[in-house]
Amino acid sequence: MVVLNKPYPCVSDGIRLSYGGNQMRSDSPTIRKCGCGPVAALDTVLYLERRSQDGPIPLPEYNTALTELCHRFFPLFPPFGINGLALTLGMNRLLHERALPYRAVWMMSGSKLWERVEKMLAFDLPVILSVGPNFPAFWRNDRLPFYTRSAEGSLRRATATKGHYVTATGIDEQWIRISSWGREYYINREEYERYTKESSSYAFSNLIYLRRAP
Repeated sequence: MVVLNKPYPCVSDGIRLSYGGNQMRSDSPTIRKCGCGPVAALDTVLYLERRSQDGPIPLPEYNTALTELCHRFFPLFPPFGINGLALTLGMNRLLHERALPYRAVWMMSGSKLWERVEKMLAFDLPVILSVGPNFPAFWRNDRLPFYTRSAEGSLRRATATKGHYVTATGIDEQWIRISSWGREYYINREEYERYTKESSSYAFSNLIYLRRAP
């Protein structure tokens, strides 16, 4: 599996540690409902700034930063949240402000999806990945399964979702390891492709590609 080289940011509430941020721990009802995109963006920037090397981030500090980012860079429109193009635009403004030498591009093709994920991870870059909404039949309730790994190493279905952003932190020929809702999950690559082709679209189910700024 191609994985990130350094520890992924974790958030502490004084008792538990999370694998990345969790919008459900926010004080804002809007962020709890549709703040997964800003969480993925904040976690990515924290990783690029090597914040994870300083130890766990206290939950109040994380939530303050998340709220500020939503106000300044990632406006949310319930119940839809933020689309990939707007998230990418905000990401570029945030990268520029933090003086991080990257530029973000929203991909809309599936032909090199996994190649791009693997390439970014090989360069030690987290990957913001979208599980798009059902399209064009928005009213449908088709969902993509997420899996958790047991103590014995086997993977079992834990939940399923649609219209959701995650952060990919590892990939092999079959699975993508992700951070979502402050937990480590796995997505099956074939199931993601099938969901995208049958229930969504690569215009919505895709990734933010980070590359070195010229």
